[in-house]
Amino acid sequence: MRSGTPGAEAVPVLPALRTVLPGGGLRPGSVVGLDGPGAASLGLALVAGVSRHGGEEGTGGWCGVVGVRDFGVVAATGMGAAPERLLLVDEPGDRWPDVVAALTEAVELVLLCPPERPGSAAVRRLSALARRHGCVLTLTGAFAREWPGVRLRLHLEDVAWEGLADGHGRLTGRRVRVVARGHDAPGSGRVADLWLPASDGAVRVDAPVRPPLELVPGAVAAGAPVHTVPERREIA
Repeated sequence: MRSGTPGAEAVPVLPALRTVLPGGGLRPGSVVGLDGPGAASLGLALVAGVSRHGGEEGTGGWCGVVGVRDFGVVAATGMGAAPERLLLVDEPGDRWPDVVAALTEAVELVLLCPPERPGSAAVRRLSALARRHGCVLTLTGAFAREWPGVRLRLHLEDVAWEGLADGHGRLTGRRVRVVARGHDAPGSGRVADLWLPASDGAVRVDAPVRPPLELVPGAVAAGAPVHTVPERREIA
């Protein structure tokens, strides 16, 4: 398993998320907060990005998931994650800071759902270890906003599922807007419209579809140029 090093290249993410992150990835050793409806899926996507594109020579990196009881391994796999490179600790108990501390030395990203409001000692210790080893500490859950020193927050807005009609149908995908704000995304932040997930479970850019050109029969609108086809003449 990989130990991160400060100053290394950006921790990779899925291609659909690269435009919303400064430098096209996550800053090694940083603390990232996730919130908004559907933030759990965003955590899955970040894990999938490291698992698929991280590691030496692009062979895939390692991720730790701590305190996320309902972490969807199948959904993460559909986004591209390699389950054999995921270290899952569903119930870390009272010693969750020790569990996270051990993982920061071995993986590129830790997805943490703190079970309680984190104390200042735990925050200082884990933030320092993440910086030292180049591990991205990603926070989700009810206490994610209670962690001071978060330099980047990823928030989901305009969440809308597709596929359901009036009381019937089948969910086929979810459109979301990912907004990145914080010290690592200065100014008004960055925005990306995504399918999270698309109909096949992957994460894709929600590109606008241009309507096809249509030939409209009938009269040309007033003032528009009219091009007529010259009448053919037969030569005797």
